[in-house]
Amino acid sequence: MPFLDVYKGGNHLPLFASLPDVQFTVLTSRVLPPDAPLPANVRVIELHARLGSYYFGFADRRFARAVLRTYPVGHSFWKDFDVLHLNQVLGPQFRFLTKTGVPILYAIHHPVTADREVAMAETVSCERMLWRAKYFFPVRWQRQLCRSLPHVMTVSETVCDRLVRDFGIPPAKISIVRNGVDGERFAFAGDLTPEFDVIAVGSFLHPRKGFPYLFKVYEALAAQGIRIADVGKRSPAQRSQLEKLKGVKLFGTVPDDKITALIQRSSMLLSTSLYEGFGLSLIEALACGRPAFAFDAGAVAEVLSPVDPSLVVPLRDCDALVRRVREFLALSPEERRQRGGRYREEVLKRYSLHASADALRGVYARLCGNA
Repeated sequence: MPFLDVYKGGNHLPLFASLPDVQFTVLTSRVLPPDAPLPANVRVIELHARLGSYYFGFADRRFARAVLRTYPVGHSFWKDFDVLHLNQVLGPQFRFLTKTGVPILYAIHHPVTADREVAMAETVSCERMLWRAKYFFPVRWQRQLCRSLPHVMTVSETVCDRLVRDFGIPPAKISIVRNGVDGERFAFAGDLTPEFDVIAVGSFLHPRKGFPYLFKVYEALAAQGIRIADVGKRSPAQRSQLEKLKGVKLFGTVPDDKITALIQRSSMLLSTSLYEGFGLSLIEALACGRPAFAFDAGAVAEVLSPVDPSLVVPLRDCDALVRRVREFLALSPEERRQRGGRYREEVLKRYSLHASADALRGVYARLCGNA
């Protein structure tokens, strides 16, 4: 994935920054932007390798090959580390890193079987067959890595259960480190007058993100004069559709800090994703005191129901999602502020970034045999 892509929940940089006494080295195939805000305890090594298409597994296999050509398993490079943290990689050659003798943690934020399942459910005929072909090797390789590597980490019970079911690995092999949110960065916005009623954040290029449902919701809300902020990557065809809707402001990709400001300047966040391993943007909005209404997909109910079950909307039910938006907007400003304060308090109690960092530290310590 592009390095420092703030639209991907697998970006661990805030989590790494919360462990200042741990030194991280990130191996990436992408060129680091010159103004990238790296934490002080993170250094980056860039492997300038041409990887090809993300789909069909080409990029994953070539990246793994580039890493192991640069640093073979017998290279002293690997001995500099206490843990090798493989973050959502799929290259099958990474299983050979077990020969380094260094403990390995294989992190999966959501299984590619879920991506394939949704893509095939949302398409028909030849396109469905193409999606099956695109995931033939990635599914096989993720299964192989799960089975051959000794320790797996994921972000929710929902994903853990799916890894056990899809890949046949024992639950005892899996550690859960839930995502966390920085309450200082995502500060309470209860006293701010919203500029937008609704915001949606993320890359909607993959069918898993449910763009057709998002567009249907936008259509219904825009017809009622509701102000919408649309943030993240959109295909040219998606952008053309959205540009026809009055009341929808397209921001495209924006800097990391602007995402926070846009969430704070909106009354609520929407998610039409059809599978989420966790849903990081949901807890970021809640930390700002803004409700996050989301389809009941993947781990969404696991994450949101303890905060407020009404935030969870039946899967693919656009009408229900529109109703939840209207009901919240009908509340008085004081009622919204009070509810937002409760959301923030609950989400920081359950999903603080420091708790996530402590959990990750605990996994590292167990791998190193150092309690």
